[in-house]
Amino acid sequence: MPRRLLIALLAAAAALGGCGDDEEPTAAPAPTPPAAATEAPTETATATASPSPTATDGPTPESPEDQEGGAGDEQEARVPVELTVSSGGITPRQVSVPGFLALELVVRNELPVEVVVRLEGATPIAVAPGETARAKLEGRRPGRYAIDAGAAGKAVLVTGVEAGP
Repeated sequence: MPRRLLIALLAAAAALGGCGDDEEPTAAPAPTPPAAATEAPTETATATASPSPTATDGPTPESPEDQEGGAGDEQEARVPVELTVSSGGITPRQVSVPGFLALELVVRNELPVEVVVRLEGATPIAVAPGETARAKLEGRRPGRYAIDAGAAGKAVLVTGVEAGP
């Protein structure tokens, strides 16, 4: 009986050995044949210098930086501060923007005369009659900044809050 049990166990082990996942079986390295006593000694390999690859004269592929719209062509995000100067003054009278973000001051002049708009801490902007002028400004710390258009009126820029009029 023990012999029949041994044969049954071996058959079961062989059947279960075929079951499993779909991974490829790993091959064991082939055993090396034993060296014969009459073999002649083999030569030892020596390292030789091989020529290094050289650059070809063909066209080199363009990097993304060199392509139209590639890396580096991005523009800094700016929060618009849009003002209109008219006979009724500056509108809106207050503009709120997030703090520290770069700004783009956009001034539309609806008056028949030139207007000079001064934002506290920035270079004044001259706007011709019926024209629109733009100025890119650095971000501001949270606070209130006066906007002065002389006789045309005043407004306030509030930074450090949600964007909006």
